Amino acid sequence: MENKEIVGPGKFVKYAYRLYSYPDGQLLFETPKDAPDELVYGISHDVVPGLIAAMKDLGKGDRFSVTLPPEAAFGERYEDNVVTLDKEIFSRDGELAEEVTVDAELPMMTAEGYRIMGRVLEISDAGVKMDFNHPFAGKTVKYDGEIIEVRDATPDELQPAGGCGCGHGGCGDGCGHGGCCDSHDDCGCSDNHHDCSCGGNHCGCEH
Repeated sequence: MENKEIVGPGKFVKYAYRLYSYPDGQLLFETPKDAPDELVYGISHDVVPGLIAAMKDLGKGDRFSVTLPPEAAFGERYEDNVVTLDKEIFSRDGELAEEVTVDAELPMMTAEGYRIMGRVLEISDAGVKMDFNHPFAGKTVKYDGEIIEVRDATPDELQPAGGCGCGHGGCGDGCGHGGCCDSHDDCGCSDNHHDCSCGGNHCGCEH
């Protein structure tokens, strides 16, 4: 009988799940079986630590269920991660970029070059107020899921990806659902800025 592949170091894993807030049971997010999330165990750092631990030693078709406090999931919520940025950061040709609207999620860049997502809370004369907490920060959450595939990772898959690269599973270090700032436009910098850098947890543009 063929040995069943199990989740562990060096394994490529596909998994589907539903994510609920606990204890009220509100559905926060879902990845269906036909569009599962993926990770390479021991290499991918963009998945909630408690979720990774819950999948260890499971095989294809096995189910998992785990309830995680904020510190093992998406982290605590910090008011320091709510900041007001100068409108100039988001300006193009002297006008606020059209994608900068209340409740919009915008990709930004940290000082270390990692991408994070920020949600626009308010736009005023004072600037653009943004929340850089993960949308699920501060929540106790429950994962109910299933292992869809387990196999040996390829040599290419074993190479860590650059940047944060957080997926839907999220990570607890401030990364959200989005991607890196690959250009000045992604960061909100206008064309007359030569460098897109960052101070603290928000994007800043330098002439």
